[in-house]
Amino acid sequence: MRISRRFLLAAMPLMGCANDADARANALYVTPRGEGDGSSWNNAANIHQLSDLISRLEPGGEVLIAADRGEYALSEPVLVGEGGVEGHEVRVRGANSADGSAMLAIIRGDRKGEEIGTEGFRLVRGANHIKFSQFDFRDIGNGAFRAAAPVTNIAIEDCAFENIYRFFENTSGDGEGHASLRGFALRRCRGARVERGFLRIRYNTRDGLIEDCAARGLSNEGGLIPVGCALDDRASDITYRRCVMEGFQQLHGGEYWNGDGFSDEPDNRNIRYEACEARGSTDGGFDCKSRDLVLIDCIAEDNKRNFRVWSDRATLTNCTSRNPNFRGAGVENASPCHVWIGGEENIRIDITNLTVEDADATPIIEFNHDVGRVSINGVTIVSPRVNWGNDEQRIRATMLNGEPVWREHS
Repeated sequence: MRISRRFLLAAMPLMGCANDADARANALYVTPRGEGDGSSWNNAANIHQLSDLISRLEPGGEVLIAADRGEYALSEPVLVGEGGVEGHEVRVRGANSADGSAMLAIIRGDRKGEEIGTEGFRLVRGANHIKFSQFDFRDIGNGAFRAAAPVTNIAIEDCAFENIYRFFENTSGDGEGHASLRGFALRRCRGARVERGFLRIRYNTRDGLIEDCAARGLSNEGGLIPVGCALDDRASDITYRRCVMEGFQQLHGGEYWNGDGFSDEPDNRNIRYEACEARGSTDGGFDCKSRDLVLIDCIAEDNKRNFRVWSDRATLTNCTSRNPNFRGAGVENASPCHVWIGGEENIRIDITNLTVEDADATPIIEFNHDVGRVSINGVTIVSPRVNWGNDEQRIRATMLNGEPVWREHS
């Protein structure tokens, strides 16, 4: 077996006594060509020694990754299996080595052509209570960050990315039954040229916040289904706030073209979308099946079906739907609309202060079944005419409370 230099550096014990509290450091240092113990910039360590460096930090300490000394070229992920303690997280951040100020450190993978590429940071058991910040990921595969084992209290902030498969992935590694997260946050992470999605969260993950993040997808010709933000399994109690997902498209996907901005599944619960925006998807802007769904101040535009709601219980408040776009017209077995409701007889959907804007009077609401209780309180329509779709009589008789405000689209 060929042993790489990076492997040797990662496996090499660092100087100092990691078990001696007096030897723990407040700060340790990494550079692209580092071969030292990380005790100073002049004696900086290699990025593949990150887990060992974290083990040597005092509670609340930090590892500084030099951002002004070149890129970090990865052909294999950086494994992280150490962390802080409750109440004293450790920080791993890009920094200017001249003064320690925040600066994006470029992490470049080997993604090219048909190859997905390597991951960036892979979090395994022990990687708890860590805050990562100030990284710029280029040419990365299935996870600039991948949680491969159960981890707690992970924050990722102020990152950029371009040409990646997925920014945050949540898939268990060998020997792990799951990779659930407990308490996590992604803040101010933004980028483009995303093939599969910004994030995928699953297992029994709970108590999460995704805030001020944005991603623009790459159009996919058939093949795998792209989703900006995807929740699965039993993930719960997660809030999206001021996030924007654009251009997640599965073009020429057969009889039905998928591709969503945001999605969640039936066993997810207590999912909130606050002031989020979804644009340019070939299916749903928001494609939501979770229990106790909440959408507040959200905008969906230029998607086939701007809001798709399958949930048994859901509230949409102060949301705006603009200009649905049926990219597969004449090919797909589907139809566009502003709001699509797919639940059955036991659902309860409350829609308050909905704004609908378009230039071609696309149907406002479509139903997949005869549904339970749907309440519509306050609608403003800016369109050539009011088009409730095929169920106008039922909508007016049992769902609509008060007449909508209509202004002709100019």
